[in-house]
Amino acid sequence: MANSITIDSSGPLPVERPASGAELCSLVSQTRARKHGLYPVGGRTTLDIGFPPSKPGVACDTTALAGIIDYPARDMTITVRAGTPVAAIQAELAKEGQWLPVDVASPEKATLGGAVAVNASGPRRLGYGTLRDYVIGISFVTDDGVEVKAGGRVVKNVAGYDLMKLQIGALGTLGVVTQLTLKVKPKPEAAASVVFGCDSASLSAVLDLVASSKARPVAVELLNQPAWRAGGVSPLMVGEWGILIGFEEKSAAVRWQVATLLDELKSAPVRDAMELPDTGFCSALTALQLRPESRFIGKVSVLPSKLADAVLKLPPGALVHAHALSGVVWLHSVEGLPEGATVRRGAGASKPPAAWELMRHVKKTLDPDNVFNPGRLFGDV
Repeated sequence: MANSITIDSSGPLPVERPASGAELCSLVSQTRARKHGLYPVGGRTTLDIGFPPSKPGVACDTTALAGIIDYPARDMTITVRAGTPVAAIQAELAKEGQWLPVDVASPEKATLGGAVAVNASGPRRLGYGTLRDYVIGISFVTDDGVEVKAGGRVVKNVAGYDLMKLQIGALGTLGVVTQLTLKVKPKPEAAASVVFGCDSASLSAVLDLVASSKARPVAVELLNQPAWRAGGVSPLMVGEWGILIGFEEKSAAVRWQVATLLDELKSAPVRDAMELPDTGFCSALTALQLRPESRFIGKVSVLPSKLADAVLKLPPGALVHAHALSGVVWLHSVEGLPEGATVRRGAGASKPPAAWELMRHVKKTLDPDNVFNPGRLFGDV
């Protein structure tokens, strides 16, 4: 591995690789004493999220802090070190017919700690939620170089303040996560999808029909032609927009839901509705979040009922894919992003800070010397 790393065109930063919690605590204490910044990195799949680092320091590679700590399968919980790749966790869960039903891009590289730091999710967030819904226990190192714990190893744990939620999506700015306990689910018995196309004039009506369907999908994805091609989705798309709807349940429930939706679509303004034998599109579309060819990548959040209007107003030629019934739109462009978009990748573009004054206050309270990922989430605190 390289001994230095560049984060958002800043650096190079020297890389430290603590092999234990004690080494990590010592590294944090030393970094704070030097008035430097500590930049946690794992699988390095999302280093382009956030602002550039705002002061010198070191990158803290967490991949040596990996492995399964405890997996009582009958309790449907698992405790894992934060540097463990998501794919390795899924492989362990699969041995017991279980899984973590959250889509994470590049799961063979992405670590659990990194995925929690960005609150990763994908198409299945409609049916299963995001990582925020599965973390029930957490350990992390504070700016004092002390490892603290919140939550526990049981699902119905209500002791103490909910410090877990502060860390999820905080981009590593409030501490270095070392260990996580997750609740997990049984793997679904069967999966299938329904795919069809439609034109812009019919898009709003079609999405309304899907939202009111008797079927209950785990994913409803909307793609324009460029996104369909980039995602490698098969079959060929007919129409200006393609819609993919995924079901994961017991076999009988999947069969009923697919048949019900196909019947509802018979009178709808759609093209070439057909069934696909799995929900493989979820992984393919999650991977688009890291598409290397995209210079600008952003997200727009809207009410699901307003999503059709929102995507039809986006710049022509942009690559667009959306979690349609969750109200989340991903936009890829070579020329920039519209006002109001949350920048996922900017290629040197301005990344204006959100109006998160409460979160800035939390940052100043928990990390007054701005040790952890300084500048990366809030700019200059």
